[in-house]
Amino acid sequence: MKITENFLTPNKYSRLQIPLEKVAKIAVHYVGNPGTSAIANRNYFENQKNGGRYVSSHYIIGLQGEIIQCIPLNEWSYCTNQANGYSVSIECCHPDSTGKFNEATEQSLAELCAYLLEKFGLGVDDIIRHYDVTGKQSPLYWSPTKYQSAEIANARFKAFKDRVAALMKADKPHDAAENADGTFLVRVLDPALNIRAQPSLTAKINGVIRDNGVYTIVAQQHGGGVLWGKLKSGAGWISLGSKYVKKI
Repeated sequence: MKITENFLTPNKYSRLQIPLEKVAKIAVHYVGNPGTSAIANRNYFENQKNGGRYVSSHYIIGLQGEIIQCIPLNEWSYCTNQANGYSVSIECCHPDSTGKFNEATEQSLAELCAYLLEKFGLGVDDIIRHYDVTGKQSPLYWSPTKYQSAEIANARFKAFKDRVAALMKADKPHDAAENADGTFLVRVLDPALNIRAQPSLTAKINGVIRDNGVYTIVAQQHGGGVLWGKLKSGAGWISLGSKYVKKI
């Protein structure tokens, strides 16, 4: 998951710089303008500085799964009405008028939600729709309308939250006893596991583990929706996702 910071210019309409003192919910929206790109929607928010609507979002996810961050996480966005003071907002692009996200967009949304939930110590039930706050049909594909029942809409939304839950579970190493100093051993399962210079998917690759051997982890850290482990050798960091390593 790659997040590109492209913050809005501080202004009285789309980035008022009001401190966001707590995060209790992750609010998902759809842009409502089929076929538009993430950068086009970001620029729409930016243009409000010239006099317009109170509207913005912390993140926008595009049709290729690209993620643009428009507002820092310690500031309000103007996206979720009365929930602005306690939520992080995510706007999602969609290809057509059904409002259904394509796979690239939904995958990035799932990864971003997993990252934010872990960052703020929240659970999947803390993911909400704009609909849950105001009754607005957003995201459209996950909201009751005259064309789809609440049962269908809620089932679609639940399926997405289940996807996020599975992603979060996959990023946790298997349970096993740790040493008194907090270190533990992992066996590498991946045939070519990258060693990163920092706990980030965008960090420099220092090397590749190909031996399916056992390694000592001396520290853990979340980064980009991934749980990372620092190698005792000092070579760098590896993903501790269960498809890459097994804790022993």
